[in-house]
Amino acid sequence: MLAVMVAVMPVTLAGCGKTVTTSAEISSQPVSEMPSDTEPALAGQNEIADEVKADPQAAIEDLKEIPDEYSPLDQTTEGGYDVTSRMGHYIEESDDIESSGGSQIDVGNVSSGYVRVAQSGSNSRLKVQVIKGDKTYNYDLNTNGDFEVFPLQSGDGKYTIRIMKNVDGNKYTQVFSKTVKVKLNSELEPFLCPSQYVNYDADSVAVKQAEEVCSGLKGDIEKVAAVYKWIIDNITYDLVKAQTVQSGYLPNLDSILSSGKGICFDYAALMAAMLRSQGVATKLICGTVSAADLNHAWNEVYLEGTGWVTVKLYFSGNAWERMDPTFAASGNSNIEQYIGDASNYTGLRVY
Repeated sequence: MLAVMVAVMPVTLAGCGKTVTTSAEISSQPVSEMPSDTEPALAGQNEIADEVKADPQAAIEDLKEIPDEYSPLDQTTEGGYDVTSRMGHYIEESDDIESSGGSQIDVGNVSSGYVRVAQSGSNSRLKVQVIKGDKTYNYDLNTNGDFEVFPLQSGDGKYTIRIMKNVDGNKYTQVFSKTVKVKLNSELEPFLCPSQYVNYDADSVAVKQAEEVCSGLKGDIEKVAAVYKWIIDNITYDLVKAQTVQSGYLPNLDSILSSGKGICFDYAALMAAMLRSQGVATKLICGTVSAADLNHAWNEVYLEGTGWVTVKLYFSGNAWERMDPTFAASGNSNIEQYIGDASNYTGLRVY
């Protein structure tokens, strides 16, 4: 049996407390799949650093920034564009499942911006790769056979979904793959529904909280302002968690709400979940911030009539303030040295 072996190296989001596997260049060298104890045959494989290929901004295309001074947007209401019709995008099962042995890839909802993947019968560490062109996203996958959801965030086109099994160190071999042609219902689809990083459903406390916070609101701008303010008023930065969180951490949104504390990954995932459930397309961005290239996670939202906007986002009175719920909630008097202007934020990965 022929397989493709790759090496994946983790990159730590310092302060965020998250070790993630990011976009990687994939080796196409075929090797015979073999048990992990056959080390001599694996030793010759090249390890590939898990980094973004080419321009790091390539993963975030056509972003716009709202100017410092407010200018009227092309909105249908004072509070922004009515996004009611975009609410209620939750994960659905389908019968269009490709399977082999314990591998399952559900491609029945690719037009809605996601795939579901499961693998059973393996004791090895597992990963999922979502590949489109030269962009590859790597994710951990549970070994208990439960489906997990992964976004198709790179637009329309041909995607390859791969289940990978660890064989030695940071080397993985392909277990199963499926290539599918994707035509999204809209470019917003992947950012209106749950996924592994932004994990919620209709019964989540985060969704109920968003309903309460946005009660009576319909417009995208007013919902963003309401959710942002609620998060910075109610969630504090967890310094202990930031120093002790383990590799492979994924936010549990309801636990974050219960504790009232979180790290940057938690803030960004919570804001994405609350806004998505309210029909506001929201990206979770992992990248760096400040001249010191501190690893960080934050959000971008889609405003009708303007498009994707980054960092300078929150409108208060007559100017837009930078929206970063982690820094806003930290109470750091020197936070401007980190936030600066939008040029200080470099997005590397989009979820």
